[in-house]
Amino acid sequence: MERITATDYKTLAPQELWQRFKAGDKLAFGALAQVHYRSLYNYGLRLTADSELVWDAIQDLLVDLWDHHQTVGDAVFVKTYLLKSLRYKLLKLLPHHPSLHLDEPAPTQLPYADSIEQQIIDDESHTEQTRLLHQLMASLSKRQQEVLYLRFYQNLDNHEIAQIMGLERQSVANLLHRTFKELRSQWSSSLLLALLVLVRSV
Repeated sequence: MERITATDYKTLAPQELWQRFKAGDKLAFGALAQVHYRSLYNYGLRLTADSELVWDAIQDLLVDLWDHHQTVGDAVFVKTYLLKSLRYKLLKLLPHHPSLHLDEPAPTQLPYADSIEQQIIDDESHTEQTRLLHQLMASLSKRQQEVLYLRFYQNLDNHEIAQIMGLERQSVANLLHRTFKELRSQWSSSLLLALLVLVRSV
């Protein structure tokens, strides 16, 4: 396999990094971890508010991946594979950790809310949108927040979301449809679209 410098790894596609990682390339593995760590961490915080637990789960995932790098499958969608693996690790902790309740209706703050709110607060004319953003997300169950997060923040399609959440593709489509229907019943379409654009732009 062609030798490249550490800097060049940043330019490689995820699938190329994955293949090099499978072949035992530690630099490729490090690059994969660096590229996807933030997405993994933010997604983990969608499943539990315990940041230490998320951090530990990510480290365990990375250790397991390296220990089994010769036998892991060909991840066509590397990001989807990693998010699904982290979800599985955290769900295994469900009986032992009280903060992991994916279907609990109690609202939790989205991991990107702070950065969005700071952006809005910086412009005093948009302070009302800060309140509306909180209200928008607080109206959703954790499962609805999760599917919205994967769709708009991680920019995944329904097929990828289905793989991560362990659902059928149609179930994801139905969940998104129900979520938007609920939101539209409370918010005008123009305001809802504006807030979702803010979510996606962060």
